[in-house]
Amino acid sequence: MAARVGVEAGPFAELMRRHRRTAGLSQRELSTLSGLSERAIRDLERGSTVRPRGHSVRAVAAAVGLNGADLTTFLSAAQDSVTPVPPPHALDDLVGRDEVLRALLELVTVGRRRIVTVTGPGGVGKSRLAAALAGVARQRHGLDVRAVDVSALGEPDLVIEVVAEVFGCGGTSRRGHIDRVAAHLRDRRAVLVLDGFERLVGAAADVAALAGRCAGLTVLTTSQRPLLVRGEREVRLVPLRLPDAVALFEARAAAVRPGFAVTDANRAEVSAICRRLDGLPLAVELAAARMRLLTPGELVDRLDHPLAVLAGGPRDLPARHRSLRATIESSLAVVGAPAGVLFDRLAAFAGGVAFPDLEAVTTALGDDSPWLLDALAELVDTSLVRVTADGGSRYGLPDAMRELAAQRLAASADRDRVARAVAVHYLTRLRNQDTGQDIGQDTDTLRSALAWAVTHEPGLFDAATVDALFSHYERTGRLTEGQGLLAKAGAAGAPHAYVRAGQLARLRGDLTDAARLAALALTGLDPGDHSGRCMAHLTLGSVNTDRTDGRAARTHQRAALVHARRAGDVRLIGRVLNNLGTLSMELGRLADAGRLLGAALEAKRRSGAGDVDRGRTLFNLAETALDAGRHRDAEEHARAATAALRDGHPRLAAFAGTTRALALLRLGRTGAALTTVREAVALLGESGDDRRTFAVIGLRYSVVLHATGERPAAAGALRQVLAAALDSTDRDCGEAANALESHARLLAAADPAAAANLLGAAARIRRASSRPVSAATASDAVAAADLCRAALGPARFDRQCARGATMLPDSLAAAVAADR
Repeated sequence: MAARVGVEAGPFAELMRRHRRTAGLSQRELSTLSGLSERAIRDLERGSTVRPRGHSVRAVAAAVGLNGADLTTFLSAAQDSVTPVPPPHALDDLVGRDEVLRALLELVTVGRRRIVTVTGPGGVGKSRLAAALAGVARQRHGLDVRAVDVSALGEPDLVIEVVAEVFGCGGTSRRGHIDRVAAHLRDRRAVLVLDGFERLVGAAADVAALAGRCAGLTVLTTSQRPLLVRGEREVRLVPLRLPDAVALFEARAAAVRPGFAVTDANRAEVSAICRRLDGLPLAVELAAARMRLLTPGELVDRLDHPLAVLAGGPRDLPARHRSLRATIESSLAVVGAPAGVLFDRLAAFAGGVAFPDLEAVTTALGDDSPWLLDALAELVDTSLVRVTADGGSRYGLPDAMRELAAQRLAASADRDRVARAVAVHYLTRLRNQDTGQDIGQDTDTLRSALAWAVTHEPGLFDAATVDALFSHYERTGRLTEGQGLLAKAGAAGAPHAYVRAGQLARLRGDLTDAARLAALALTGLDPGDHSGRCMAHLTLGSVNTDRTDGRAARTHQRAALVHARRAGDVRLIGRVLNNLGTLSMELGRLADAGRLLGAALEAKRRSGAGDVDRGRTLFNLAETALDAGRHRDAEEHARAATAALRDGHPRLAAFAGTTRALALLRLGRTGAALTTVREAVALLGESGDDRRTFAVIGLRYSVVLHATGERPAAAGALRQVLAAALDSTDRDCGEAANALESHARLLAAADPAAAANLLGAAARIRRASSRPVSAATASDAVAAADLCRAALGPARFDRQCARGATMLPDSLAAAVAADR
C-alpha cells in the first residue's frame, strides 16, 4: 500500500471508520478479521493510503458485514479515492518563467522530445510551471494533455496504473498496464504530465518503456532529480533573478495587502529579502504573505531564522508547499539515510565546503569516499545541496536549508563528534600552511569551529595552533575578533594564547590591553616555557617601544633574548634581534638599527625561517634606510620585502610597497612610485578593523598621488585616513606629521598659505610626541618652511602656521586640493 503523511481523511476513510465502530471492532480486531495488517487499517482510516487495493477494500467490507446499498456506497467511495488529482492550474500569473516556458513548449510541441524532466529544488516552481505548460499546450496547441499529481504515491509500481486510469483505460484486464495504454493511444498525439515524480524514480524504466511504445506520446515529469533514462531531456529550473523575484514579491504582497507596491522607499528592503531567500519562488511568496502583518523592513530583521517566518501558505496547496520547512523536509524524505546524515553534517560548514575538506572530515568520522560520493550525489541530484566549480568542487546549503540542517544536527547524537572533527581539520589545515596563505572561503566555518573548540575542547589551542591563528587574524585584519577568541582560549587554560591576543591588541593600537594580556601570559606560563616567556616579553617590549619608553622596552627585549637563548631557538633569537633593531630605529639610532636588523636577518636565514618571517625584517631594514636617507637601499629592501610577503602576508606586503613607493619618489621616479603604490593598495584588500595599517598606507598613498599631480585624489585619500592616524599611537601620529610635511613641500610653491597651514598642524603633532625625527624626514619640513616664509614673509607665515595648528583633519585634507 502507498502511504502519505499529513493529509486529511477523505470520504472513504471516514466511511470505513464509521462502519468499523458500528460493528464494534477495534483496529486490531478488524486487522485479524480482514487479514490486513493493523498498520494498513490505520493508514486506510487516516486517509494516508492513496490507492487502497480492491481486494483490501472487499476484505474490510466482508469483515464488517457490509451488503446491499452499504456495500455499493463503500466500494464507490473507495473507487473515488483512486481518481488521480491533476496539479493545480496556475491561478495567478507565472512570473519570470516566460523564457523557460517557451523552451519547454518547443521541446514538447515542436522538438517532440519523448521524455522531458523539469528538475530543481523544492519550492522553485516546478509544479506551477508544469500546470502553465499543460494549459498552454491544451488551449493554444490543441493537444490532448493529461496531468496527474503523483507526489503522494508511495509505490512506483502504481504509476502506470494511474496513467492508465488518466487515459480512461484502467480497470482489470489480463493485459499489462503499459500494453493497455499503448493499445489505447496507438499513434495518437498526447502529452502526459507527471508532477512530483522524485519519490517514484523506481518507475522511470516503466515510463521510458511507455514512451517507447506510444509514438505520439510525450511525457513531462517534474522531479527534484532526473529519471536517468535514455532519451531524457533534463530542464533544470533555477531560482528567479533578482528583478523577477522582486516582481513576484510585489504581486503576491499586493494580493494580501491591497495597495502594496515596491517603491523607492522600500525597494532596497524588498531586494534584500529576495536576495536572502536566494530568489526561491516559494520562499518569496511565503515572505510576501507576511506583508499582511509586517513591513519589508520588519521582515528583513527576522530572516536570520527563515524557517519560523516562512510558513502559513494557502490551505488549498499541498502540505509541502505551505511552509519552507515542509518543502525541505519533503525533499529530504526522498533521499536515503546516508544522504540525510550528510545533509545534517553540512551544517557544520558555515560557509560551504570544498570537496577535499569534506572528504577529510568524512574519513575522520569513519566513513569512506564511496559513502560520501553516493550520499553527495543524492543531495546534489535532489537539489538539496548547491555545487560550484570555482577552482574545485565546493558544496553549500542555502540559508533555510542550513538552518534546518543545523537543527537536525543539534538534535543528533553525532553533534559534538562532527563539531570536533571539523574543528580539528581546519585547525590542522591552518597550522600546516607554511606559506601563511589565507583560509579564504572557509573563514565562516573556521570561526564556528573555533567557537566550539574554545568552549568544549580548549586543549586544541596548543602553541603551534595559537601561532597559526595569530598569523591568520593579522593577515586578514580581523584584529578585534582574533583578540577576543585568543583571550578566551587563554582564560580556558592556554596561556600562550594570551601572548598572541596581546600582540593583536597592540596592532589595534590598544597598548593598555596589550600589556595586560602579556602580563597574564607571564603569570600563566610554566617557568620552563622559555619560548612562551620570550614572546610575552617581546610583546611588552613592543608596547613600550610604541609608548617611546626606551628603558622599559629595552628591559623586556633583553629578557626576551635571555629566554630565546635558553630555548636554544635561533629563529626566536632572530625575532628578538629584529625587535631590538625596531626599538633602535624608533629611538633614532639608525646605525644601531641597521646592525641589529642585519643580524636578525642572518639568524632567520640560518634557522630556515619562512618568507613571512624574513620579510618582516627586510621591511624594517627598508624603513630604517628610508629614515636614514639611503633611498636606493630602501627601495631594494622594500622590493625584496614585498616579494617575500606578497603570498603569505599581503597586508604587510602592502605596507612594504608604500615604503618602496616613497623611496622611488625620493629617487625622482614618480611614474614608478605611482604604479608601486597602487599595487600596494590593491594588496591591502579589505581593511577589517586594522585601522592602523589602513591609515598609514592611506597617508603614504596620498603623498604619492600629490607628487604625481593628482591633488583632488590625494586630498580624498588624506581625508579618509588622517583622523584615524591622529587617534592612534605616537608612531602613527608621526606618520601623519610626515605626510603633512610632504604635502606642504609639494604645495609650497603653488599655495604657500595652505602649505604653512599643513606645517603648523605637523608641528603641533610633533610637539605632542616624544618620537624623534630623522634628518631625512625633517628635510621636507625645512624645505617647505623656507619656501613658504620667502613667499609669505615671516609674520604671515607664523600666522598661517598657527592657524593650521587649530585646523581639523577634514580642513587639512581640503587644503591639499584647494586652489587659492
